[in-house]
Amino acid sequence: MRSLHVAQVCADRGIAPGSTKGAAQHLRGLAAGLANLGHDVITYAAREPEGPYPVPVVGLGDLADPGADAIDVVYERYSLGHRSGLDHARARGVPFVLEVNAPLVDEAAIHRPDTVDHAAPDVEAELLAEADLVVTVSGELTRWVGRRRTGPTVTVRNGFEPRWFREPRADHAAIRYPLVFLGHPKPWHGADRIVSLLLDLARLGHHPDALVIGGGSGGDVVRRAARRARVADRLHITGPLPPDRASAMLAEAGIGLAPYPRQEPFYFCPLKVIDYLAAGLPVVATDQGDIPQIVGRRLPGRPRRPRRARGCRRRAARFAPATTHDGTSRT
Repeated sequence: MRSLHVAQVCADRGIAPGSTKGAAQHLRGLAAGLANLGHDVITYAAREPEGPYPVPVVGLGDLADPGADAIDVVYERYSLGHRSGLDHARARGVPFVLEVNAPLVDEAAIHRPDTVDHAAPDVEAELLAEADLVVTVSGELTRWVGRRRTGPTVTVRNGFEPRWFREPRADHAAIRYPLVFLGHPKPWHGADRIVSLLLDLARLGHHPDALVIGGGSGGDVVRRAARRARVADRLHITGPLPPDRASAMLAEAGIGLAPYPRQEPFYFCPLKVIDYLAAGLPVVATDQGDIPQIVGRRLPGRPRRPRRARGCRRRAARFAPATTHDGTSRT
């Protein structure tokens, strides 16, 4: 296989290469994977790195540098309203690959309407139509793309870094945190359900500790809700951690939570679910999108994916020991 000079482009100012965000981990993983295959990768990013990164990172403006003429392929993570990756690929006569992780115009119109420029829908349509290849992370996204282009589209679900899961799983008696939520809490990830889950489990006689591996403003929201509900002593929030440390902490956990609220369409390929499975955890998650195929409906030791919050409560109660906040446990 011939080694290629790959320009990985990320124009999203919310993604700093090497940071703790899931999107930054995905960016890092792709860069590392391509480099490990023997390709020469340079990441052109809108943000400077905020942590270790496996390949050189330069500014977006460096794409226009004459030295970039050696590029064999431009691989861009789709960012709202950004098209310079396509322009540079066409100017150099090289293939343009577009990675789509979300229907960004639709998503931003719901969650961040002030960020949607009037030209963004036209840019999105042109990128999808003109890309030589589109790569998505879920079946729902592939279907969404297929309604907007006739060219080739492939689905490549998220993966995990094997080196981060070398610690053996704790046996049942050594589990510190019966429940775990991996990632910076966001409402559309179901983070607001964690406190209500603890309350519901208490009514059933279970008092497990819950660990949130992440933080940020969403972590503060969950912490305040736990204080109001008087379960703050059973909720532990780590704050932002390097991704290797975050994944390694799953070895101390019992059940991985992914209580996403109902969303149509559900286009995620949840990194947290992938990491839970890599760590050998049973998963309690809502039944939507590709999650059933990722988890496996009849995989031994895995609960089914409930559709509603009370289903999460029942499944969590079934698979978790009733662990009190002082560290003792009973089944």
